[in-house]
Amino acid sequence: MDLFWRQLASLLGPPGPPSPLVSTIASPQVGERRILLRAPQALTLARLDAVLSGGSSPSLSLQLRSGLDVAVTGTALLSTPMTISSSNGGTSTGTMLTSFQAPAVPVDHWLWLEMNAVSGSPAGLTVMLRFG
Repeated sequence: MDLFWRQLASLLGPPGPPSPLVSTIASPQVGERRILLRAPQALTLARLDAVLSGGSSPSLSLQLRSGLDVAVTGTALLSTPMTISSSNGGTSTGTMLTSFQAPAVPVDHWLWLEMNAVSGSPAGLTVMLRFG
C-alpha cells in the first residue's frame, strides 16, 4: 500500500507552495511573540497582509523573524519593522508588504512575529502570509 502512495505522489509532481497562513492575535502587546509555523519544507515569502481592529487610533509595529531556536533573536525577514495604523489603511483595508529583506525560510526553521510598538490599545491583529 505504501508503494502505491509513493508512486501516485511521484506522478503528481512536487508539492506547490503551502496555502496562505492566517493568524489572529487578540490585544497585541509590546514584546509579544507569536510563533506561526515550523517550515515543513523550504519556504519563500511572497506577501504579508495585516489589519488592526478596535482601539482608539490603533497603531502597531511588527517584525517577522525566523530561526532554528525561538529563544534567540533569529533572522529579521523585514528590512524595517512593518507599521499597521489608520494612517496607512491598516485599520480598514489592511496593509500589504511584498518586499522582504530575507524571504527564504529554510526547512525546519521556525517563523514568528514580534510586536515592537503598540499604541491606541488595538483589540486584535490579523496577519496573512502567502508563500511563493
